[in-house]
Amino acid sequence: MQTLFRAVRWLCMGFAAIVFLGQLAMVLMRYLLGFGFLEIQDAVAYAFAALVALSVAVAFDADKHVRVDVFRQYWTERTNRNIDTFGDLLLAMPVFALMLWTAFPLVRGSWAILEGSPETGGLPGLFLVKTCLLILPGLVLLDVLRRLIRVLRRAIA
Repeated sequence: MQTLFRAVRWLCMGFAAIVFLGQLAMVLMRYLLGFGFLEIQDAVAYAFAALVALSVAVAFDADKHVRVDVFRQYWTERTNRNIDTFGDLLLAMPVFALMLWTAFPLVRGSWAILEGSPETGGLPGLFLVKTCLLILPGLVLLDVLRRLIRVLRRAIA
């Protein structure tokens, strides 16, 4: 499981590099050379969309996601673990399961037509980017299940 999230983390770093270098190339070409490439613009947009989607799962796995810690600092570790468990059960699982359920028809339709860029002459492969809408909730649900199994093992032991 850690290998999977490590691979996704590296993929996110690659997407971040594509966004940075692609945007830099577009700006330099447009303002210094007076022309640009739609393909680079699409590559940056695709990489940014995939980066945003996949980085949610990476942040969730690393326990670096956004949370309101106003009270957390005053509570015991056990109380915080219990709140995290209830949050996983009552919030994360239903929300990401619903996301997986509702994104599936969109992604299936995109794959059926091998959807490409909406721009004329743009990059093909938009269906691959939309697949991140299934990968994101899948990874988060795997992580939540891993956490819940860890809690159950701790409770049994």
